Amino acid sequence: MANRPGWAGKIVRVLGLRNGESPAPNSSDWGGMNAVCLVLAPFLGWATYFLLMGKWTGNAIEGFEAQKQFGGVQSIHARFDPVQFITQLFNPTDWHEFRGSLLDRCTFVLMIYSFPLIWKLDKSWCVWVLFLGVVPAVGGGFTSYTRFASVVFPLFITLAVFLRKPGMRWLRWLTLTVFVALHLILVWRFVNFRWAG
Repeated sequence: MANRPGWAGKIVRVLGLRNGESPAPNSSDWGGMNAVCLVLAPFLGWATYFLLMGKWTGNAIEGFEAQKQFGGVQSIHARFDPVQFITQLFNPTDWHEFRGSLLDRCTFVLMIYSFPLIWKLDKSWCVWVLFLGVVPAVGGGFTSYTRFASVVFPLFITLAVFLRKPGMRWLRWLTLTVFVALHLILVWRFVNFRWAG
């Protein structure tokens, strides 16, 4: 991969990735400066966020202040209330609104339904699914869940693996059609100042 010409090869060489087909870093690359950069990356991201919020709004913690306007939707306490979670899961109130979205619940059910295949493909992905897909649903009562689910990458990899099997062509096209339609609907809602998730 690092031997390829063009911008992709340059990126691979700059990042110090090995010359094989795998883009994984060499074990020798994990020492020294690379390890420091990996550890500092989240802190640099947070610092960038706070600096930009301070510049744009005049208050570096404005994002946290804005959360107060939504009535404590995301709550640590909700993560320890399974009865409330089950009640919210089976009590959608609208097709897709801020709270009570049927689309959010269907996305969560798809993720849970895909979990055994995710486990089979790579057990370490289950940690990503837990933190990116389950925690936001449990702690937020499915509020904005479609947005959270859009970054649960193991779900999409698993769907791709499952749908590439022989005899799945019709389901592959059906899934693609549904995803494209949902994308267009959500973009339309967003540009028309409706809740998009």
